[in-house]
Amino acid sequence: MLSNTAVPKYYGRFRELVIKGEIPVCEQISMEMNRIDDLIANPGIYYDDEKVEGWIKFCENELTLTDGSDLHMLESFKLWGEQIFGWYYFIEKSVYVPPEDGHGPGHYEKRSIKKRLINKQFCIVSRGAAKSQYESYIQNYFLNVDTTTTHQVHTAPTMKQAEEVLAPMRVSINRAKGPLFKFLTEGSLQNTTGDKANRCKLFSSKKGIENTLTGSLVEIRPMSIDKLQGLNSRINTVDEWLSGDIREDVIGALEQGASKNDDYLIVAVSSEGTVRNGPGDTIKMELMDILKGDYINPHVSIWWYKLDNIDEVNNPDMWIKANPNLGQTVSYEVYQQDVERAEKAPASRNDILAKRFGIPMEGYTYFFTYEETQPHRRRDFWNMPCSLGADMSQGDDFCAFTFLFPLRGGMFGVKTRCYISSTTLMKLPLAMRSKYEEFIDEGTLIVLEGTIIDMDEVYDDLDEFIVSQQIDVRSFGYDPYNAKGFVNRWETENGSFGIVKVIQGAKTESVPLGEIKKLTEERMLLFDQKLMSFCMGNCITLEDTNGNRKLYKQRREQKIDSVAALIDAMVAYKENKEEFM
Repeated sequence: MLSNTAVPKYYGRFRELVIKGEIPVCEQISMEMNRIDDLIANPGIYYDDEKVEGWIKFCENELTLTDGSDLHMLESFKLWGEQIFGWYYFIEKSVYVPPEDGHGPGHYEKRSIKKRLINKQFCIVSRGAAKSQYESYIQNYFLNVDTTTTHQVHTAPTMKQAEEVLAPMRVSINRAKGPLFKFLTEGSLQNTTGDKANRCKLFSSKKGIENTLTGSLVEIRPMSIDKLQGLNSRINTVDEWLSGDIREDVIGALEQGASKNDDYLIVAVSSEGTVRNGPGDTIKMELMDILKGDYINPHVSIWWYKLDNIDEVNNPDMWIKANPNLGQTVSYEVYQQDVERAEKAPASRNDILAKRFGIPMEGYTYFFTYEETQPHRRRDFWNMPCSLGADMSQGDDFCAFTFLFPLRGGMFGVKTRCYISSTTLMKLPLAMRSKYEEFIDEGTLIVLEGTIIDMDEVYDDLDEFIVSQQIDVRSFGYDPYNAKGFVNRWETENGSFGIVKVIQGAKTESVPLGEIKKLTEERMLLFDQKLMSFCMGNCITLEDTNGNRKLYKQRREQKIDSVAALIDAMVAYKENKEEFM
């Protein structure tokens, strides 16, 4: 029954247990609960319990598990599915009405149209939560019950992973447990010309799984923009979109086509990823903005399970924060074994923290945690003294300059400005070029024409920028590689005072790196630019036999140059501290 006052059944159960303290939840789930409470209180949003129960009954009466056993839907699945099937709203729409007698012109009249509220759902939940089963239940329902659906797509990093969603569907077809599936699977695939009533209506084919009665098809596609763009698929499921192998915004590619349909749906499920600065990170930042209320989007459902901090890894009572199906689809014993393995085998620690506990790997292998790389609110530092750091390149890396502004209370402001050649930009893969264009748009990445960066052109632009921003440069630290011409000109035009040569290496970098790390931990390094956040997110460190750390990057495309320039600026500042008194 459609109601704008009803409390969702399964959310109500869950909420009560959370309030009683019987189910611990992380910060992200708590924020999502606040959003659901707002939906309940909104008189313009309606809840349909029959739609929810219809989906659950269909799954439990008609479908089977992959081993052929009966299906009893998990409470977490009911909770997630309730968001999709339970919420509706109405819009006023002009609808063309043809003449009753079939003659003459028709007319338009305003009608109230019912629409499903949720068109995107993101589930970030740890390994072993049976995520693929949930996707299979969604696809199965729309294939066999919803007659408005025509094209459905499932995608995953590998075709083997994608098959995990279709496999249960094939088992259900072969077993035909319930009355609907028995009807749909009766007849013969060989009967293509005889009585239609005796033909099989639901079957596996080379295309995927087809239902000729509803005219719908579920197919699997490779997780690539080239294979997903241009589709007009109404129902879509995306598996492991935070995988380290995914460097493209496949969800965005699917949505371009899906959004052409009324009541389209994208369900994206994944365990936490182990790669920084991919499209997944961008999506997670947007989801956090929605959860915090900085960006209002009632059409997105977010179930983000994780431990709140690494200390909870040693507390089994908290593990359910990361996996709501713990003890049902995966045992506590398996989790305990992984905790012990993480201690004994450091190489596996990162994967376990991310995949089992929802803790981003980057916080424990990369130098800066995910939280530490999040930009601060925008600030300007007009006419303020600063230390300038330079890390210069004429090749594929950024030619980077970072401005370090000493502030009150031991804080520092940071701005960066980088340069690349147009040739370098054009050689980038599409996904990375899109990322660079964000930096270009914010004015932190300057593109210079040509194959090799002209350092005189860099100098002229930087000098103009310093003057226009009224920046008071009182010290200048630089890495000597490729810097001779630039430094000579700087010394000629500005004098030799305050110039510091910073030799890269663990012995030189370790102390300023430690100081910068402490500042970021305490949120005292104030940066507001996406490019700076990007470079910080790429930083890892190598440690020598004496425990000294050196800045490093894992892959060529993971630029760290703005941070390298920040180190140079910090060294120069410390050697010329009296100039800032």
